[in-house]
Amino acid sequence: MDKRNVMENLKQFNLFADLSEKKLKTLREFVYWRTYKKGQFLFLEGDLRERIYLMLDGFVKLERVNQSGNLLYEDYVKQYSIFPYGGMFTDQRYNYSAEALTDVDVYYIPTVIFEDMLKANPKQLLSVVQQFSLILKLHEHRIQYITIPNAQDRVIQSLNYLRQDLGEQNGEEIVISCPLTTIGISKISGTSRETVSGVLNQLKKDHIITVSGKKIIIHDPTYFEELSI
Repeated sequence: MDKRNVMENLKQFNLFADLSEKKLKTLREFVYWRTYKKGQFLFLEGDLRERIYLMLDGFVKLERVNQSGNLLYEDYVKQYSIFPYGGMFTDQRYNYSAEALTDVDVYYIPTVIFEDMLKANPKQLLSVVQQFSLILKLHEHRIQYITIPNAQDRVIQSLNYLRQDLGEQNGEEIVISCPLTTIGISKISGTSRETVSGVLNQLKKDHIITVSGKKIIIHDPTYFEELSI
């Protein structure tokens, strides 16, 4: 990807896909390119909410913990996603931290410019509202499966959530390229690392998934669709 071709890159984001060349040229003046190495933080919880990020390549983890270090919130950002949506138009500071899970390339736009653009463009504002709705729906499902008593079922539903959120279609298979660990999946599912390992091993034996390097390849997506709550 040529990071210098800002206008073409912006068109890869649904929010900007229908903008005219004139509006894209105007927006381009406020777009900045940054790279982050794996493990670097793009921002920390409590930092001034000065930038809206556009993911060009790589994966970012969003996380919030309490004063005791207990996890309160965790989510992932993939290519061609805009973040953070939380706090749009209301909050002055970030509600969580953003850490690069891989080396990442991003654009960022000053928050005031981004929000003023939305206020002036009802179609783009509607697009953001629709994205909010999709995120809310996913997280509602996430809350539902966390309450499932059976730990193995919680892991299965967590993988289903990750399939929907991060999976990319590749023929009849779905590939999750985000470098997830058993510890990461255990945090999402509220289970132990050993439970996650046991479920993954069984799914591999049943030829439902393959774990190749840092990728999870789902050979039978219907398995998760049929179990979806």
